[in-house]
Amino acid sequence: MNKFSKYITSIFFTVFGLLFLLSPQLTYAEETKDTICNGVFIDTIDVSGMTVKEAQEALDNHINKLRNTSFAILVGDKSIIITMGDLDYKYEANNHIRSAIGLGKSGNLIKRYKDNKDIEYGKKVYPLTYTYDEAKLRKIIEVEAKKLEVQPVNASYTRENGVFIYTDHKLGSIMDIEPTFKAVKENLDNWNRMGFVVNAHVLDVEPEFTRAKLEQKKSVLGEYTTQYTSSSEDRAANLANGARLINNALLYPGDVFSSYDYLLPFSVDNGYYVAGSYNAGRIEQSIGGGACQVTTTLYNAVLFSELDVVERSAHSMTVSYVDLGYDAAIAEGSKNFQFKNNTDMPILIEAFSEDRKITFRIWGYESRDSNRKIEFINKVIKEISPPSKEKITEDPTKPTSYKKVTQKARKGYEAELYKVIYVDGVEVDRVLVNKSYYHAEPAHVTVGTKK
Repeated sequence: MNKFSKYITSIFFTVFGLLFLLSPQLTYAEETKDTICNGVFIDTIDVSGMTVKEAQEALDNHINKLRNTSFAILVGDKSIIITMGDLDYKYEANNHIRSAIGLGKSGNLIKRYKDNKDIEYGKKVYPLTYTYDEAKLRKIIEVEAKKLEVQPVNASYTRENGVFIYTDHKLGSIMDIEPTFKAVKENLDNWNRMGFVVNAHVLDVEPEFTRAKLEQKKSVLGEYTTQYTSSSEDRAANLANGARLINNALLYPGDVFSSYDYLLPFSVDNGYYVAGSYNAGRIEQSIGGGACQVTTTLYNAVLFSELDVVERSAHSMTVSYVDLGYDAAIAEGSKNFQFKNNTDMPILIEAFSEDRKITFRIWGYESRDSNRKIEFINKVIKEISPPSKEKITEDPTKPTSYKKVTQKARKGYEAELYKVIYVDGVEVDRVLVNKSYYHAEPAHVTVGTKK
């Protein structure tokens, strides 16, 4: 190359360098007034001819539409609906709009020329990177899965005409969280921006007590019978009704039996009649009279079954159908009889009345040693004489010469009941079961006051 050629080349690059250094750059204010070249896309959004504001609005509408898109997780015949917005779906921060507005217009001549040529040969695409919150996805699945759980149902049984009748158990179901989460995540990580459905992984749950388990051999854990030979027909009917209401009560381990739940209300609609009962030291006629003999008989069956007694109260006065300490009164609002199934298997209460007798029989699964026996012994701690002064009730319809003993005087007692335990016929323990207090009552007398 001669000296002249070198000189011309040097001038060319000097001028070109000055143009590069002096070429104007677009400010943000200029960008807001300008529009984007044709053939420019941000993700799938055609932003050709848009201003910065218009492009941002288009981008916002795009992400909002995606956030409103939902998908479903099927759990049996139910479903969980989740939107992408629930997962905080969004795109990562970028400068794509700023870059797009300056495409072909900013930079030096060479850069502008190159940008415009690129657009001529094909559209210019600025990709977006999307994210979602995996922790929120897992939390939603866990919370909603809990709501859709189907609890298993234990098998049950009753006793009719001396035969056990069984009802099958029912399987429950729960969502297997981890594989369900992974299946949803796989769809989201490869999302085609359309709604989709994922079948949840579901596990069957067997109840604790299946029919096969309940069909194991059962034994009578405890049984007791009391008589009511001298009762009125109405009182006898109340005892029969109480047995009917309790018959076939089934208690699973840990369940507490409450006499209130089975025997109340004491009403005609619930099958009761008016009969004698205790009230504040008096024998009065009330609906449901005799129910205490029902709970007393059950109490003794519970004692021989060695179930946990939760609540028991003695009568206010002695009763004729059991000895001291063996009774369990019931009075709505003040006295209840409750016990707990403390065994590892369900127990069934069989109750019936016949020949002026009421019987409770508790069926269960015997786990006590065969060489172990129990009996119950009561002990009178104190005997209390009745007051000598009579309780007088005046009757203005009777003459002054009228006098009638309506209730005989009753002694009072303090008594204790013990459970005695024998192993191979030898006493090994004696346990206090209860302490009972029975009031002494004077004779109740009605006198006439009519002159």
